[in-house]
Amino acid sequence: MTDRLTATCQCGAVRLSLPATAAGVLACHCSDCQKLHGNFNAFLAAPKAEIVLEGAEALVWYQSSAEARRAFCGTCGARVLKEVTPAGRWLVSAGLIDGPTGRGILRNLWEQSKPDWYDLPRVTPHDTPPA
Repeated sequence: MTDRLTATCQCGAVRLSLPATAAGVLACHCSDCQKLHGNFNAFLAAPKAEIVLEGAEALVWYQSSAEARRAFCGTCGARVLKEVTPAGRWLVSAGLIDGPTGRGILRNLWEQSKPDWYDLPRVTPHDTPPA
């Protein structure tokens, strides 16, 4: 497995590279994610300093709370990332990752906010990033 994962929006205007050691997939079921993604949001977290971003000029940012802002591609509308300001992390939408990640969902977040029309995704704690 490579030491970096790559990700692109649908039109390719935004490209990211993040460490292959980024945390496994997290699935957030909060009401913000439901409103912004139309469903839960699956993402991989990595320190902002370890993510390489190309095409930043295509991003449109939205301050979704006092602690976080989100970015989408202004060309194709793909939800690209969420920045958790106090933590210094970017949460990259898992669906943008090119090719296999070798990961499963490590944790469901905000389970109590999940709507009744889907079941929680299965958690696979054994799927951890390579050392």
